[in-house]
Amino acid sequence: MDGVSAFWQRNEGRLQFAIFAVALGLVVATSVALLIVGGLANPDYWRRLGYAGVFLLSFVGSVSLVLPVPGIIAVCGAGGLELFLVGVALLSGTGETLGEISGYAIGYGGRSVVERRRFFRRVRQWMEKRGGWLIFLVSVVPNPVFDIVGIAAGSVRFPFRRFLVVVWIGKTIKGLIVVHSCFWIAQLIPWIG
Repeated sequence: MDGVSAFWQRNEGRLQFAIFAVALGLVVATSVALLIVGGLANPDYWRRLGYAGVFLLSFVGSVSLVLPVPGIIAVCGAGGLELFLVGVALLSGTGETLGEISGYAIGYGGRSVVERRRFFRRVRQWMEKRGGWLIFLVSVVPNPVFDIVGIAAGSVRFPFRRFLVVVWIGKTIKGLIVVHSCFWIAQLIPWIG
């Protein structure tokens, strides 16, 4: 067992990067496979998913730390349908907010792998000084960095209800931007609809 611990300590950064690369590769490969098979490119697929699919995929994208791809794809795909766009954004924002509780809980619960990183220490300092603004700005932009901010929010004991409200506002605004952008693109490209 000591050999395994020593190996992990020597190669921890490389192993973490390899795990991340494999997980990201699986998400990209799955998305490409669905596109080739016809699921993602088929408007009927998105019609069948509907509002429940948008909520579920947004939740799953946020629960899976660092890999927010399914939620963004679902919101964008719903933008080309006859769904109520504000409803799509509200469901997306709610699903993503509930999913982000996982990162907050990791930070609140104790030490995590990212807490030893210099970048995390900087994010934690920002969280202590301007937590609400940091959470809002990072939640409005589609990026994988939000998970680190969520962990930092939990580790500094940022008020949980305030965390949920700020995340929901930011994620809903992001959903509005994504769904409307994809809606306008779908209107410009006639073969999509």
